[in-house]
Amino acid sequence: MIRIAYFVHGRGKGHAIRTRAVIEALHGHCETRVFCAGAAWDTLQGLPCSQPVLPCMPGKGMIRAFTLRLRGDRERFRRWRPDLVVSDGDGPSVNAARSIGIPVVAVGHGLILHHTRLPEGLPFHRHIREVVNVASSSWPACRRVAVHFAPVEPRTEGTLVARPDLRSEVDPHLSREDFILAYFRDGNGAMALEQLARRGHRVQLFGEPRSVPEGVELHSPDVTAFGEALSQCRAVVGSAGNHLPAECAMLGIPMLALHREDDPEHELNARLVEAAGIGVAAAVDRCTVDVIRRFEAEFDKPREELAARTQAMPPASEVVPRAIDELCHRPVPRPTWNAQTV
Repeated sequence: MIRIAYFVHGRGKGHAIRTRAVIEALHGHCETRVFCAGAAWDTLQGLPCSQPVLPCMPGKGMIRAFTLRLRGDRERFRRWRPDLVVSDGDGPSVNAARSIGIPVVAVGHGLILHHTRLPEGLPFHRHIREVVNVASSSWPACRRVAVHFAPVEPRTEGTLVARPDLRSEVDPHLSREDFILAYFRDGNGAMALEQLARRGHRVQLFGEPRSVPEGVELHSPDVTAFGEALSQCRAVVGSAGNHLPAECAMLGIPMLALHREDDPEHELNARLVEAAGIGVAAAVDRCTVDVIRRFEAEFDKPREELAARTQAMPPASEVVPRAIDELCHRPVPRPTWNAQTV
């Protein structure tokens, strides 16, 4: 049975939610150990094959964390000797695998920026910066699964395109209610929430925000409760990630996708959300009443075609196992377990 070391980046929830669906699809077909960094551990700690590892996040301390993880991952590989490494946005594990000669499958949304054909008009400097950023977790990969919320074509050999899986807690058959669901990865978004509350909208906010405007209902982080709210809400406002916009597209729910001005990844995501017809993009600190009005204009637009188009894309739970199967059934470099490589 093939041994797979599966590493999950820990910033935001999307990496972990995507991984959970893939691990369920892989169950029984291979021996898998899941190594969770940061917030991914909150979602995946219930898996019997999972264990936490040191997060490696952008910002202060990243170089030290990367170095420690690189050494730690090489030692893990030496002890367990996996046949394959899968990395969902995790950089140290990819480089550790490369140094030993273990083949890698890279999974992630950022892969679309270099390995697929995207709409024209993205900010050049933001685009290039994110291409360089994602390279640390994907450059040695033999296969790549670019996860996106809209159909795109692969541009490079060995690249497959998938959509995120709809999380298991969502029931698309529930009736819609007149409230807006809100979630912000970084605990911000107060300006948008205040504008929505002032205009008479009922808002359910999930998370641990820095502040909660008057009239907004705060709910503690809970995967099941969030899934139920997503199943019933009229619209969504939140951080311009990858997983939530895809779910909005599949469910036919408009989204107000917000980004910090110093977050090029989320800015690019927000622009792609708007280009795909999923909703409206804006900077989180410039969410004026005009932006809210544009968002409100999306509420009653027909979205059946958008939902069908997104649902027709193959989900990550199908495409990642396909990439693994392709790689394991073709000749690939094998790790050499000796004193020099470990």
